[in-house]
Amino acid sequence: MLLVIQALIAALIDSRLVLRQYKENMAKNKYHSTGTFLKPVFRHILFSSIVLFFFCLVVVSGGGGYAQLPHSALMPIPIAVHSIKASPMVYTMPVSTYAAPESLQIDELPQPKTGIQLWLASATEDITSAAATQAPTTPPNKPVEPAMSEVPQQPFRRGKGNKIKRLQVASPEDLSTLPQHQTTRPTTSSLPRLNIATLPPEAESSRVDQIERVENEPLDLQRFSWPECPLLHRQLKKLAEISVLTQWSLETQSELNRLHATRGFDSVESITVLAKLRELQNQGIQKASTLKEMQHQTALFKMLSGLKRRLAIWHAVQAIITNEKALTEKEVDPRVVVAGALEGIDERLDGSAEAENWSTYLMLLTLKQYTTVAATLDAEQRTKDSQRVLTRLHSNYLTPDQVELLLEEPFISLEEGLRHWCAEPIDYTRLLMDIERYEAGRFSYQAVPVALSFQAIRWSADEPVAQLGALLDQYYRGGNIRIRIAEKFMNRLLPGQTNQTQKIADTLGGAKVTGTSQTTSELKVRLHADGLRWVIGVEAVGDIKTKTETQKGAATFENAANATFETGKQIFISPSGIEFGDTTASVTSDTELLEFKTDYDSSLLGGLARNMAKKQYRQKKDQAVKELENRVRTQATEALDEKVTTGISKVDGQFNDRWLEPMRQLQLSPVATQLRTTKDQLVVDYRLAGVNQLAAYGFRPEILGDSLVSIQVHESAMNNLLHKLALDGTSGKLRDVMSTVAEQLGFADYEVPAEVSETVTIKLITRDAIRIRFYNGRVQLLMQFKELRNNRIVWKNFAVLVEFFPQLDSINGNLKREGILQIIGRSLRLGDRIALQTIFNKVIPSTRSMSLLGSSIAEHPNFEDTRIATFQVQHGWLTYCVASETRIAVTSE
Repeated sequence: MLLVIQALIAALIDSRLVLRQYKENMAKNKYHSTGTFLKPVFRHILFSSIVLFFFCLVVVSGGGGYAQLPHSALMPIPIAVHSIKASPMVYTMPVSTYAAPESLQIDELPQPKTGIQLWLASATEDITSAAATQAPTTPPNKPVEPAMSEVPQQPFRRGKGNKIKRLQVASPEDLSTLPQHQTTRPTTSSLPRLNIATLPPEAESSRVDQIERVENEPLDLQRFSWPECPLLHRQLKKLAEISVLTQWSLETQSELNRLHATRGFDSVESITVLAKLRELQNQGIQKASTLKEMQHQTALFKMLSGLKRRLAIWHAVQAIITNEKALTEKEVDPRVVVAGALEGIDERLDGSAEAENWSTYLMLLTLKQYTTVAATLDAEQRTKDSQRVLTRLHSNYLTPDQVELLLEEPFISLEEGLRHWCAEPIDYTRLLMDIERYEAGRFSYQAVPVALSFQAIRWSADEPVAQLGALLDQYYRGGNIRIRIAEKFMNRLLPGQTNQTQKIADTLGGAKVTGTSQTTSELKVRLHADGLRWVIGVEAVGDIKTKTETQKGAATFENAANATFETGKQIFISPSGIEFGDTTASVTSDTELLEFKTDYDSSLLGGLARNMAKKQYRQKKDQAVKELENRVRTQATEALDEKVTTGISKVDGQFNDRWLEPMRQLQLSPVATQLRTTKDQLVVDYRLAGVNQLAAYGFRPEILGDSLVSIQVHESAMNNLLHKLALDGTSGKLRDVMSTVAEQLGFADYEVPAEVSETVTIKLITRDAIRIRFYNGRVQLLMQFKELRNNRIVWKNFAVLVEFFPQLDSINGNLKREGILQIIGRSLRLGDRIALQTIFNKVIPSTRSMSLLGSSIAEHPNFEDTRIATFQVQHGWLTYCVASETRIAVTSE
């Protein structure tokens, strides 16, 4: 990411040299590199993936600090993890975060989540502002309000039996005599506990965003017209050069042109053309098997992927228009629905100690104002408040008891009414044209109108409209960072078998025991398949061999013992947080009496004394073995508990400080779109996008199923982050720009180098000033300047293009700059280009490379037999896989 700053820093550091280069004809300079400050762009963006790898190591190898993660979503202090036949282990939690339990109260809203918890808790809610994720400044044990941009998975809240519940509402005339809601409340009047704090402001999206369009031609005034598809036409023209696809390609282009000329989304001709395009899509899938060259198949599948998502969206728009014309049922008055629901909620909350908290959480007083006939209507504010309440109704922070309460009839009715208040008119012709512009250009500013249209329809009460919103979310807001971590990869990071020898001086069964013991132990990770969360089993197996001398009374016994132990603990990572399973342990032991003696062996009573001692030994043997096994079990469970909890605490803190917090400040919160465990892999896809941004879309290269570790990054993740840095149109002193960006990225201790002069100023262009492309086997970084000035020397309207290529010499996953650094600008003379190349060549030298994996992993002795299996940059994706085989695949578009 900071490559963006590299270009800016270059202008300053070489500012004094530029004039000298002009005057002294490129004389030798004293440029000082600032590489010590700058970090590669991918290291920061992919820090989350590296933390996950580190997580796998630290979880099973120990660490420092206290666990600050709850055993369950609502577990108060202290948290006890019970071991089998062992005393509970109590982990002290910060008092400022948790509240002590109160008797006779069911639950409380969970505490603000941090670190990995907050990231995973966002599986169904987008956190799009810093305020939406900050902990309240009010007293502890208060809830944080869920972010506003959470997307529901269905148009209405579903009740029991997975059926959508609707409310038959009264007419407006009956507003004063609304019927009482019949609820299936529990026999007790107690409600789930809900502690309310002063909630932080939520993210709000406005239609008045910085939306600028490339095209200046007026919009087609025909209301329902199908868009042109320039990208599909370009792809089809290339496919037409393949003999077996020529006729099919020409026919598909003809049908697309025919569709564009058709007026009316629900006309007979539109229905006919869409059916024909669907048929051509199926024919294209069949023709793929006839292509012999892989690049031809890839090009065809890429085009078919684009046609598939367009057909899905076109059919959804057609269904919306058809539904609008066919709708004959009585119009619903949202004011009546909300008023009736609020009356039912008041009845449900009446008499409960939690009534005030629930009223505050659901903003009941505010909503009641909107149901008053004489109230002054502020439609925009009503829409925002309705969206806030809907977000809270669907919050992932809610406990099962709280969710059960919100599934009762009055709350479902409230949701239905609020969805009507959230409705906004959508120009579907404009939406389809915006989609095509974004498909063709892939610029960040072109994504804004599509993203805002999605935000406008996400809460729609109309099922066809909600379905369109779900399709936009599926096809244009997919996970843009994908990580796969194999069980074998995690086990390779473990320290392996360890041996430890120590002296014994103990008391067992009232006898003094001395001797030595040798312990051999090994840690292993076992994954357990689960479709909704990560389930990681950590196992410790080993044996203890001892040789001891036991003295009790007048008898001394020499023993050899062997104890084998197995301990296990499961870690559950889900959207609701991190939970620890009970620690299980089993111990088996065997002892052998090598020799014994008594103080009376040399006397006449020696035989009698030996027999008595031997008899007592046999009587006490079982008890002593049992006590030994209990001790081994306790020590093994405590050791495993400590490694797991301290390891997770350490990783969680690093994840929060170095990755999550900077993203939150930029209103970019990673949202897990997929989190599951297979029998041999941890799988996570997550989206890095703000409320007015899109994410991954289109054709995606496949990840090798047998890889040790795989990372896929879509260029949208990089560009979304760059866009949130708000560098577009930035102007001012370079030192100030550097300090601001460093602060945004979480570099709290960063100091601007002394070499950076106060005289250098820069100005970037106003749209997509910094842009990254994953294209044709390379990573392209484009930096566009409106002006770069140092005293009297000024360069205007130029761009710098840098290209990085994947390297296969190490499993680090290096991207190295190759080729010349390109300076693009019409008004630049040869001397200008040479001067600028000199500056930026020193900032981004050809010897510099960027690594996806840290050296600690790449240089680990357990990875000596691994190779890069795939390192591709194509179709907007960077795909990187490491496997224990020698197969290598590097492809480009």
